[in-house]
Amino acid sequence: MKLNTQLFQKEVTRVVVAMSGGVDSSVAALLLHQAGFAAVGISMQVWDYRQHGGCDSRATCCSPDDFTDARKVAASIGVPYYVFDFEQTFRKEVIDKFVRTYAAGETPNPCVDCNAKVKFKELRERAKAFGCSHVATGHYARIEKTEAGFHLLRANDVDKDQSYFLYNLTQSELKETIFPIGDYTKPEVREFAREAELATASKPESQDICFVKGSVQDFLVKLGGSKPKGKLIRRDGTALGNHEGIHAFTVGQRKGLGIGGTEVPLYVLEIRPATNEVVVGEREELEKESFKVGELTFMSPSHINIPHGTHSFEALAQVRHRHKGVKVGVNIDSGTAVVSFKEDWTAVSPGQACVFYSLDNREVLGGGRIIR
Repeated sequence: MKLNTQLFQKEVTRVVVAMSGGVDSSVAALLLHQAGFAAVGISMQVWDYRQHGGCDSRATCCSPDDFTDARKVAASIGVPYYVFDFEQTFRKEVIDKFVRTYAAGETPNPCVDCNAKVKFKELRERAKAFGCSHVATGHYARIEKTEAGFHLLRANDVDKDQSYFLYNLTQSELKETIFPIGDYTKPEVREFAREAELATASKPESQDICFVKGSVQDFLVKLGGSKPKGKLIRRDGTALGNHEGIHAFTVGQRKGLGIGGTEVPLYVLEIRPATNEVVVGEREELEKESFKVGELTFMSPSHINIPHGTHSFEALAQVRHRHKGVKVGVNIDSGTAVVSFKEDWTAVSPGQACVFYSLDNREVLGGGRIIR
């Protein structure tokens, strides 16, 4: 297994690599080192588990054991290693927004915010301090350079692809970013870690929301206080029961509604924060012809100059992590996109990221936030 160095200019020699203490970032650091780069390992302390009730032993983000594992890997590879405290930035840009978004009846995507506002932003600042031109992470994604510019591509391991979380990187950021493991599958990464006898070779996967211990609902109550209760209703206003707070629901949700005895499955259709009502109904009631996306960002050279006036194109839209994507028509007017389903539809949740891919499902074009 070798690092694809064709993207990088000959003068690129020093790289800061984010080391989370997991196998992916460990192998990323190893590949960089073996390719001849002067790698500097950095772990980012973004959440103090001892103070906030997080887990400090199992595989997750920023536990003390994670830093110990990262330090062991760095020592075995032979690269310098540092830990930096980014907790204040993480609290402001990720945690507080996470709590606010749920309170507003929407579903946040903290991984997108963490990558954009913390990991890549703060990592680049540290890279400059170390005299490093590039940053590297263990994300499953790929970057391709052409005469037109830099392209963010899906990883070769489709099941592990993380390009969805990276849609708001800019051309200048892509130019200075390396994803060493994007060409490989997870089993290949594991095997390479075992061959190199890395301490993280058999380490379990981290959970999706790294800073939450237990349920999201308990976490939100702990940080944001108790939530007002409300009613579960049908669209015609028929009351079906009560709930403990809108923070426990997301549009499209089926399980955990607390409603029994219905002849057909019910789904969350709408969340009304003003009245603390959760509207439920049958799956067919979720179907829409279109939805809106704001906070638009385009990174692909083919779309980067899209004006804020009017523009139309077709793409595949991925509206949540693990979603396979559906073909859509995108019509942009004054910075907001109206996204219309072309062949099939899927439930969309306000607050989540909608990422546009090329029709061959290979390249990230851009994306934004689903709005009401």
